[in-house]
Amino acid sequence: MQLTLVLAALALTGATVFAVQQKSERFAYPKPDDMQAGMARWMGTFKPGPAHERLKELVGEWEVTMRMGGSMGGGESKGTATASWFVDGKWLQLDTHYSVMGQKVDHRTTLGYDNFKQRYVASFVDSLQTTLNTASGHFGQSGDDLFLWGTIDEPITPEQDKFVKYVYRGFGKDKWVLEIHDMMIGEANTKVLEFEYTRKK
Repeated sequence: MQLTLVLAALALTGATVFAVQQKSERFAYPKPDDMQAGMARWMGTFKPGPAHERLKELVGEWEVTMRMGGSMGGGESKGTATASWFVDGKWLQLDTHYSVMGQKVDHRTTLGYDNFKQRYVASFVDSLQTTLNTASGHFGQSGDDLFLWGTIDEPITPEQDKFVKYVYRGFGKDKWVLEIHDMMIGEANTKVLEFEYTRKK
């Protein structure tokens, strides 16, 4: 019995060492000869491109109508929003102010384009919650709608890392809509929140 345990322990140790060696080889630090190419690749991600140009379409002042659906019980509230550069030409900041169930909400979205990952990326925080939500994605084929996919936590249910979809429908037009879809609902009637933005200036 003891011999069996010793042999099992040795086999496990050997497998662990082999796995560590494989991992170290797979994630080895770049060789000096590769560093110059790596630095050039890194610096290449600094420069804004055509994908970043799309972001400035949202810059301005907006009137906002927020609508709840699904299990939120419906309802509508009015608000305002300002979209401005957080980092000129790279990161857009969208500050939206509205009310939900009698509580004032200040919501901030940071939206940009990641040159390295080659996708749009966003983060979301608000004055009610302590969570940071993130999402990433691409424009659809028409170029009119931006689709982002991410996760949220849902303390009510309580679910963690629930799959959600954000659709910026009519991106950059004088009237556009942000839809938030709960993908755990199923294939239909997934929209739970909608923010309609109408340009003031």
